[in-house]
Amino acid sequence: MAQPAVSQTIKGLERELGLTVLERSNRRVVLTAAGAVLLVEARAVVGRLDGARTVMRRLKEADRHRLTIGAVPALPPDLVPALLERVRDELPDLEVSLRTLPPSPRLPDVLDLDGGLSLVLLRTAQRAPGIATRVVAREPVGVALPAAHPLCRLAEVPPEALNGKPLVTFARAADPQMHDDLFGALAARGFTGAGVTYESASGAVDASLRLVATGTAVSLKLASEVASFAHSNVVWRPIAGPQVYVVVVAAWRRDRAAGALGQLLRRLPRVTTDRRTTEIAHGVSAGTRSPQADPRRRRSMGR
Repeated sequence: MAQPAVSQTIKGLERELGLTVLERSNRRVVLTAAGAVLLVEARAVVGRLDGARTVMRRLKEADRHRLTIGAVPALPPDLVPALLERVRDELPDLEVSLRTLPPSPRLPDVLDLDGGLSLVLLRTAQRAPGIATRVVAREPVGVALPAAHPLCRLAEVPPEALNGKPLVTFARAADPQMHDDLFGALAARGFTGAGVTYESASGAVDASLRLVATGTAVSLKLASEVASFAHSNVVWRPIAGPQVYVVVVAAWRRDRAAGALGQLLRRLPRVTTDRRTTEIAHGVSAGTRSPQADPRRRRSMGR
């Protein structure tokens, strides 16, 4: 800085403090007692700032190798494990952690600058400024039945055949949008209501399928959920007519789609088709075979 600019800056500082920090004469300029104290404090402040910059730089370097994914309950069971396995194989230096989210989070809240989440996986499509989304999975909802249930003899279960049957399902309060979409579609095709309803917690797939395995109730489930449960007394059948799908959407901030997140995004599936959905729909369940579906009806099973 030029000497006149330095002098003006110091005069402004003295006016702000109400103290004289330099004694000036024709021969020299020296610190006053107040100036000496200020010099010590100023050096400490500058040192703290330099230290903070160093810490932030280290955090930035660490963030290049660490991501946190938020996931809602009741996703297709193989989706997240398959993604983590691919990251582990192809990006061994990237550390990915998971955080459970409520069933219907607001994207601006969970993807804010301070939220710590790089990517979220949810079952409802949302739009928000600055946030990009991609469908990564799409799977039809069917019916999980006890193996001895009369409906197992059908290749597809008509919605009206569920009227009056005991049903285990998630509470509407847990995921209102998914609940209304699912039961609204069934009601439009003849479903008038269950006999007894057992409410399960959102994402408590094993608990609800155990009720099915004991013959207590039937349940609306994904084929992949039944296959993962792998119980010989539980059979999955598609619902007759146009299918209701669980659609899984990945969402992230557009201004962060670089570095480690960009590498992860390139490994996200565009849309996954679980082969077991087709197999189970054609009669293969956990250890049980039943009549084959009519090939002419494959269109209604999401093929």
